[in-house]
Amino acid sequence: MSRRISLGVIGLGSIAQIQHLPNLARLDDLFSVKAVADISPRLNEAIADRLPGEVFTSTDWRAVCSHPDVEAVLLLTSGAHEQVTGGTLRAGKHVFSEKPLCLTVEGAERLHTLASRRGLALQVGYMKLHEEVLAELRDGLEKIGDLRLFRHTVYHPDDSVCLGPVETIRFDDIDHGIISEAAAFEQKRTVEALGDLPADWGRLYREVVAASFVHCVSFLRGVVGSLPRLTSADMWRPSSSEPPCILARGVYPDHSRVEMTWLWLPSYPAYRESFEAHGTQGSVQLRFPNPYLRNRTASLQVNSADTVARHPGGKQSAFVRELRHFHRAITTGEHPDDALGAREDTAWMQDLVAALALKHGLRAAGEAGRRR
Repeated sequence: MSRRISLGVIGLGSIAQIQHLPNLARLDDLFSVKAVADISPRLNEAIADRLPGEVFTSTDWRAVCSHPDVEAVLLLTSGAHEQVTGGTLRAGKHVFSEKPLCLTVEGAERLHTLASRRGLALQVGYMKLHEEVLAELRDGLEKIGDLRLFRHTVYHPDDSVCLGPVETIRFDDIDHGIISEAAAFEQKRTVEALGDLPADWGRLYREVVAASFVHCVSFLRGVVGSLPRLTSADMWRPSSSEPPCILARGVYPDHSRVEMTWLWLPSYPAYRESFEAHGTQGSVQLRFPNPYLRNRTASLQVNSADTVARHPGGKQSAFVRELRHFHRAITTGEHPDDALGAREDTAWMQDLVAALALKHGLRAAGEAGRRR
């Protein structure tokens, strides 16, 4: 019988309420929530009241990390997670961190070293790499000949479209001082990553590239095993009030090309995301589900020289499977190397923003500048 892991959950916003907390309830043979923390006191109480047993609450994440009944922490706050992840590891707790883990390469390396030295699991929420059809995808890549092109495309509508009928609870009682403290930390790390670029570029890096485009980057790395050399980048902003659309291109040593496109389409009818690979003998096409809908899985089609194979998806969502993976990492000691993957993703995303800035006559410094 599997050992139950006592959890603390930090951050109780949309993704916690829509995916992680319901999935933890389904996996009550593997996990029990003993403590929660959010900067909204009323949200803390509302969520704790829905959970079984006595649940400790606090607006200070440090109180959850130091709680004696907590063995591992799910870090589900918005923004980057370096500061809280580091504090949690130093408190001796295993960590599941939503992405992005860090804004700097150095930060990812430091967290990897810290987790390794303390013998703790550090997993990043790259849920798309836990889709059940991933084995069939990798097998399909072996059947389509010499690879010529990888293409990953995101059609991202406004959050109101993404969320659809899903209801979440929130209260207007947050401590803005805590938000300001976190923002100051992220700004410091942004300067270390990119130098002193104008503020809009820092927001682009943090709020679009590291927060959402990261899924394209991390998925490609996870499937192929490495990231391509960035060859070009483009960005266009139809309105000053909207996030920009982004197109990045790259090339692998075998000359196969990569296109990653992130489109902001505020009134698009539904969230849509696809990954394709095209080779000399066929293609693979993977369709991802809307991440804000529960119990949905990716579907795959493999068109090879002599067959068309369709895989409608598995029985468990990627969100459930990544929690199971976290449990195995803790109980078996087979810890993931996600922080090293985050290091590669972070460097690539820094280079992307630096390339975009250069097209506007701005030269990045910091970690990105030292690599150019």
